[in-house]
Amino acid sequence: MIKKYLPIIAITAAITLLPMIFGIVAWDKLPENMPIHFNSSGEADDFGSRAMAVFALPLAMLLIHIICAAVTLIDPKRRNIDGKPFKMVLWICPLMSLLVCGLMYAYAFGLKINIATAILIALGILFIVLGNYMPKCGQNYSIGIKTPWALNSEKNWSATHRFAGKIFVATGFVTIILAFFAMRSSAFFWVYFAIQIAAGLAPELYSLVYYLRFEKKK
Repeated sequence: MIKKYLPIIAITAAITLLPMIFGIVAWDKLPENMPIHFNSSGEADDFGSRAMAVFALPLAMLLIHIICAAVTLIDPKRRNIDGKPFKMVLWICPLMSLLVCGLMYAYAFGLKINIATAILIALGILFIVLGNYMPKCGQNYSIGIKTPWALNSEKNWSATHRFAGKIFVATGFVTIILAFFAMRSSAFFWVYFAIQIAAGLAPELYSLVYYLRFEKKK
C-alpha cells in the first residue's frame, strides 16, 4: 500500500511547499514583517519575520502532511480505508497551505480580501467534501468517527458514518452561507462555534444511541 501511494504523497508534498517557492521568488517585494495570524474579524493581529512566513508555515504544513500520511499508512485496519478517502486526506494540507499562505501574501501585498469570508468558504467546502466521503470509509483507527461503539461494530460504524456524512454536508452549506455574514455581529463567532461543536458531537452521540438501541440488548 505504501508504494502505491508514494507518487501522490510526493506530489501533494511538493504542492504544500509551493507557497515557499513563491515567497523566495518574491522575496525582495515582501515586507520585513509579515502577517502570520488573523483574528476572528479577519484582521492581522500577529506579525513575524519574512523568513518565518515564507519558510516556517509551509514546512509546518508539510510536517503535518507527512504525519497524517504515515499514521494512515501504518493503521492496522488500513485495508478498510478506501483509496478515495485516503487521497482526500492527502490533499487537505496542500490545499490549506495554498489557501493560508495565499491569503497571507495577498494581505502583505495590500490586496483587499475578506480573510474571514475566504476561510469560512474554504471550511464549508471541506465539510461538504468530507461529508461525501464519510460513508465510503470502512472501519479504521485513522479516519472517521472513532467511537468505541463504532470500532466494535461494523453496522454501528456504517450507520454512524452515513449520519455523519449528512451532518457534515449540511454544516458545510451552512458555513458557506454564514461566510457572507461574517463578523457583522459580535455574536457571530459564538454562533459559528456552537455549530461546529454540534457537528462534531452529533455523530458521536448518534453512535452511542445506535449502540443502546440496537446492539446493547444483543
